[in-house]
Amino acid sequence: MNSLVSRTDKFILIAALAIFVLLHIYQINSPPNGYHQWRESDTAAIILNYYQEDSNFLHQRCNQRGANSGITAGELPTYAYSSFILYNLFGAQHFLPRLLTLAGGLIALWFFRKIVAILANERAAIYSTMALAFSPLFLFYSFKIMPDIWMLMFMLGAVYYFLKFAELNSLKHFALSAAFMILSATTKPLSLCLYLPFLVCLLKKSENKKKTFVNLAAYGAVTFSITLAWFLYGRYLNSIHHSEAFYMGELLNRSPELTFQPMFLKKLFLQWPFEIWMGWALVPVFIYGAVKLWQARQGGFFFWWIVASYIVFALVSAHARSHDYYTLVIVPPLAAISGWGLSELISKPNFRKIMIGFILIILPAVTTIRIYHRFAAVPEFESIRTGADKHMSREALVIAQETTTAIRLYQLNRHGWPARGELTMETIQTLIEKGADFLVLDSPIELNKNDLKTLVDDSVIQIGPLYGYRTVKPD
Repeated sequence: MNSLVSRTDKFILIAALAIFVLLHIYQINSPPNGYHQWRESDTAAIILNYYQEDSNFLHQRCNQRGANSGITAGELPTYAYSSFILYNLFGAQHFLPRLLTLAGGLIALWFFRKIVAILANERAAIYSTMALAFSPLFLFYSFKIMPDIWMLMFMLGAVYYFLKFAELNSLKHFALSAAFMILSATTKPLSLCLYLPFLVCLLKKSENKKKTFVNLAAYGAVTFSITLAWFLYGRYLNSIHHSEAFYMGELLNRSPELTFQPMFLKKLFLQWPFEIWMGWALVPVFIYGAVKLWQARQGGFFFWWIVASYIVFALVSAHARSHDYYTLVIVPPLAAISGWGLSELISKPNFRKIMIGFILIILPAVTTIRIYHRFAAVPEFESIRTGADKHMSREALVIAQETTTAIRLYQLNRHGWPARGELTMETIQTLIEKGADFLVLDSPIELNKNDLKTLVDDSVIQIGPLYGYRTVKPD
């Protein structure tokens, strides 16, 4: 295949990236909404609490804190703290963290192009970049107020600098790769799956096998130990601040049991790879690219990357079944294989016009349609914030009726307790005894099955579409 990059190739890439950026204007200043709104609310609350309460980088604070400080474990808050800095400069606006997510996506695409250029050629790199940009999973999470695209950005930086180290044996690139790996793995440790393709890469390039294992052992020792230290620090924070807001690996011991459940296997081998990771439009291209790469014997790194991702998914299967953003780590190698297929097809004169239309029209359209249902308008957000500010002090502790974790608390911009499931007299009374000042419900208290009216004042406070009640403290 001709690896030279033509003006047409560059034009298609620029046009595709322009479409990618323009798509992100949609809902750019929207509050957390739609699919995984709860996870966006968690992240947005941490950013806002840095801004409103305490700017200590190591003390990120959640809203679902009860009467405690809210200091909690979580990912290394590089994304949240960068958003907080922008809040200080421009005010608390949702478009600022969304812009940071978009910027992280663009930097990730830049690193990815460099990676594929090293492992394949410049032309394949261009089309692989477009395949990644219009992956449904990548496109969707590059909209969200979440750190996962930054995790991927750091991960791809680690890959790029590691490949440069393998090529040049440069200590500078070794250190840069380790630094990027630490930033990625302390956000989401799934990026540690790269140890396997890194080992394969070094074994292929080095004649000194002993030195290869020593280098990778040193790399693994540094990156894994610092990653482990961060999450152990998180457990320590949870224990001394009585926070249970963030998952810290409690389900890992159930991995063997959960890995072989039919639903997990169905998602792992049937639903996710084509529907979410690549999108149905790229399935034929991916298959074509995989065959061509296998024949050319150039796709080893990407194939081992895919294998490593599956191994890690099995270890965290409890999450992988419902948290699809955890599977972003497998999207780049799939995009690289698809990009190889695209570059092969567009080099054929009979396919050129068809493939240009496919890349610039069909692929973005199909991907956008695939993820569009995941967005939702949140017209009540401002009225909830305004109502809370009118009727509640910032220090007020709130019991908020929730279907998940902290969506309502973030909308109210208050701290307290999420109340999930059926609201019982015993549960609400216990929280009032712990200091709750208000009870906020989705519907009037008269419609509740239990006689909660005895625990609150008679008068209702309208908080946008919500109903607030001042609690009656025990004598």
